[in-house]
Amino acid sequence: MLTAILAFFQAIPAIFGGINNFVSKYYDAKVQITTARIGGDVTVAKALVSGIVAEGQTRVEFLKTVSQSKFLMCLVGGFALPWILYEWKAVVWDNLVCPWLYGSPGFTPPMTGLVADWSGVILAGIFGTGSVMAVGQMFFNRRER
Repeated sequence: MLTAILAFFQAIPAIFGGINNFVSKYYDAKVQITTARIGGDVTVAKALVSGIVAEGQTRVEFLKTVSQSKFLMCLVGGFALPWILYEWKAVVWDNLVCPWLYGSPGFTPPMTGLVADWSGVILAGIFGTGSVMAVGQMFFNRRER
């Protein structure tokens, strides 16, 4: 048992070396893909990929902050719950339960007007990702040149 523990501790540097190698290769691959998308400017591609990584870290910190506060969890859940219930009714009830119970699918009218606009804004703010921002930045950076 002691020999196995010592062997594990000796293998830790190799494990971290493999992880660092994987992360480095992954970063290089992302830079190459981004370089191909924006037309060959490597420095801009590195800046975009680094910005996406930084945004992801900021997002994780935001989620940590929300998860540590009961008030913020209730606030986020309060904004997301109506949309979650609407989606549940439209997908689960109308498409799965109604055909099984009644023999025909149900009908949920689509959201329209300001409710639809605000629900999109709220959900994008809560659950949005940095990749949309990165694509927008790539588009606008390309137009400026």
